[in-house]
Amino acid sequence: MVDSADRNAGRLTALAYFMIMAIGVTFSLAGVTTKQIAATFSVDTAMVGYVFTLFSVGYSAGILGNGFLLDRVAVGKETAVAAVAAGLAVITATLLPSLATFAAAILGYGLAMGVVCSVGYYIIVNLYTGTTRAAKVNVLNFFFCAGAVTAPLLAGQALQRGVGWQQIYQATLPLAAVMAAGALAIRFPFRPAPAAQSGEVRSQWGLAVYLLGLALLCYVVTEMTFTYWLVIYLIDRLAADAATAGMGLSVYWALVGTGRLAAGPLLNRLGIRRYIGLFSLLAMVGFVALLAARTPPAALGCVAVLGFGCSGLYGTILSYGTQQVAGPSPRLTTFFLVIGAGGGIIALLLSSWVKQLYGVATVMAFAVCMLAAMAALVWAAGRCGARGGR
Repeated sequence: MVDSADRNAGRLTALAYFMIMAIGVTFSLAGVTTKQIAATFSVDTAMVGYVFTLFSVGYSAGILGNGFLLDRVAVGKETAVAAVAAGLAVITATLLPSLATFAAAILGYGLAMGVVCSVGYYIIVNLYTGTTRAAKVNVLNFFFCAGAVTAPLLAGQALQRGVGWQQIYQATLPLAAVMAAGALAIRFPFRPAPAAQSGEVRSQWGLAVYLLGLALLCYVVTEMTFTYWLVIYLIDRLAADAATAGMGLSVYWALVGTGRLAAGPLLNRLGIRRYIGLFSLLAMVGFVALLAARTPPAALGCVAVLGFGCSGLYGTILSYGTQQVAGPSPRLTTFFLVIGAGGGIIALLLSSWVKQLYGVATVMAFAVCMLAAMAALVWAAGRCGARGGR
């Protein structure tokens, strides 16, 4: 029979999956609704883009700030407050007809969802260890993909039928309500740590933590560079039409989602370090083949290989990194999440600079180099005695 502790762990895991899926929904709606929002406030779409940058700022701040709160507060109550704050931000953004108010609400929305993200990962890190933790983190990331893929499809259909962007955002309010209710109804077995213990976490970090942090950074730069420039690469280098080029990105994310679901049994069979080594090699093969492809259909096949190779790397490296201390550490989890958020900013800056100077083919070669650096850093962490892999 399943005891109450196991049932509670199952409920917490389901809540974490739901929270990360809600974040995927949130991230994907901005691009779909930008034109309608610009029309509402009579501004250029670029101005709306600048406003949505505030969401990313708030999101990163929420993750970072919550790293200092997770071992000091009741996590369930904090999650409920963040969910309610997200709902209030949506109501403010959609009901008050002012661009300044909209911008402030979007900043608050990002801050609240950053806290939600931090808690979602913290739940999994606290409940699971070893390859099980890595597998659960990959499933967590699959739910982000599920939200990010489903929401634009539904929102696009709604816009086509004359539904306003305000109603589309308000349709996410039930997600916030479910998060708040779940956080209050489910028991969080995490106790605030004594102050002395909280102060010792950083001193326990070894070199492997920082090597794996750099590895995660390299991976995020690789993925963001690839996904941002793939469509342009297919159009400029292979003369693909816009529909085929867009399909390339869909193929990539479809294989990423598939690979994340398959990561659990593969991790149990291979172990963490071997999994990272084999899948990073598969991704590099896909990258090099893409650079050598001369027709759009051949390129799509290479993208499929690349997507499956990349699928579990982010979640597995993050999980591997969080296992480098004796017990669950909210600050260590936050360290890796903030690196991931910062990697996206670095990727756009570096890849845009490379594109401007050398062209889009060199951007893809740059992504391959970053992926190779990631694999080398994971190998170096293993040589330094990193825990939890084989």
